[in-house]
Amino acid sequence: MLSFNSYSQNLKEALEQAKGNRTSLEQVLEYYSKQGDEEKYNAAIFLIENMPIHKSIDYQLLDKNDNIIPFSEFKFNDYGEALKYLNNLKDSTRIRAKKIIQYDIQNISSSLLIKNIDLAFREWKNNSWSKSYSFETFCEYILPYRNLTEPLEYWREDYNILANNEKYKIDDETDPVAVCTQIIFGLNNFTFVNKRPDPIPILSPSQMLFRRQGSCPDLANFSVLVCRSKGVATALDFTPQYAASSNRHTWDSVIDKNGNHIPFNSNAVNNIDNCLPYIYNANRKRLGKVFRITYSIQKKSLANIIPESNIPEGFLEQKNIKDVTSEYVKISDLSIPKNRFKDSIAYVNVFNLGKWKVIDWASENGGMVTFKNLGRDLVYLPSTFNGNNTIFLRHPFLIDKEGIQHELIPDKTNLFSATLSKSNVRETDFIDFNTLEIIEDQLYKLYCWDNGWKKIGESIAKKEGVYFDNIPSNALFILLPEKKIDLKEYLL
Repeated sequence: MLSFNSYSQNLKEALEQAKGNRTSLEQVLEYYSKQGDEEKYNAAIFLIENMPIHKSIDYQLLDKNDNIIPFSEFKFNDYGEALKYLNNLKDSTRIRAKKIIQYDIQNISSSLLIKNIDLAFREWKNNSWSKSYSFETFCEYILPYRNLTEPLEYWREDYNILANNEKYKIDDETDPVAVCTQIIFGLNNFTFVNKRPDPIPILSPSQMLFRRQGSCPDLANFSVLVCRSKGVATALDFTPQYAASSNRHTWDSVIDKNGNHIPFNSNAVNNIDNCLPYIYNANRKRLGKVFRITYSIQKKSLANIIPESNIPEGFLEQKNIKDVTSEYVKISDLSIPKNRFKDSIAYVNVFNLGKWKVIDWASENGGMVTFKNLGRDLVYLPSTFNGNNTIFLRHPFLIDKEGIQHELIPDKTNLFSATLSKSNVRETDFIDFNTLEIIEDQLYKLYCWDNGWKKIGESIAKKEGVYFDNIPSNALFILLPEKKIDLKEYLL
């Protein structure tokens, strides 16, 4: 039995939060202490110290009297049969879903933790492609027993077997990216679905094996876990909102021999042309921010600085996100005097699906609020949040291709006219423009942002396009048709 140092303050605090589960966690530490395995002991400490932020999110079905309705999809022959039963149940009675949250620190068993650690070490130590990974990389991107908020399960053995595919050959077994490629090749019977009929945020490992389908985050998380089961260090990266087009995206990155993260797309694991490492191009659309999910607590994340109730609902409530925008795009900072904000914490937004949506935050420093590491050639609108409402600054800012910031204040003394059509859409190397189809004889309205969308004028489209005059220069514009789009969805 090795003689280890006394518990650190972080470990003491984590064990205190475990409450009735403290004995289980200390059994894990005692197990590796008696074995004399200092590496596994330190790995267990890493997991436990960072465990308080991690949780499972699942749901129960309740009837109109709040009685639990027993339902398990695994009791059916396949997911289609389970879904049919669930839909019939919804038709026959009024049911609702109740969210179930369980924090790992108070629920994880010593057996799950020990088994996870032992299997993770087995792959790290015995596979040639894992030898280049440091202990720190191993702990962060191979060792964790979970990645997101999927229900807590034993998954390493099943996923390891799933990733064994003898028909694929690896020329260089010391290359983790090549191994990752072969693993993705083998996941060719899993499909992408845009929406799921259940409210669970992330499918469990066993649900992925049963359903063989999932949303973009489901598949990205699935690929991370499968790769980690084989000792390949992988991470989940995401952009909270695309900055010049609709929606958002989640993908993966695999760590190569030199410690670089190589992105690959997991929302189409059955399409080998689109998901292999080195092929997926995350920059097809302009990115304002990119974050990486870690297991460890990121002390500088916003949720570790202010209460969750003071943070706009969304990804910034997470305590284990790391800014990696500079790995993907050229970046610049956006600096604004503090006296223009009504709070010490400010947010920066991009326009996505008709609304301004938060993608990052900043705090006052030296009389300025500086948003760090923003993608270029994009427009941003800063704001504050009072716990209930978002208060936007009057004008947005453009960070141009050279990284220079410009405040877009409509200049009504410098007016111009323009005919808008497909022929004068700016050509770029990106595919992120949501260009509007201009239809002849349809009425269009042009707005510019000036403390809200303000109408400039309206015009009926001709064959050559839609004409507007008296347009203020140096402004952000949006063109909307009178028909087919509900303006209330676009105007704040």
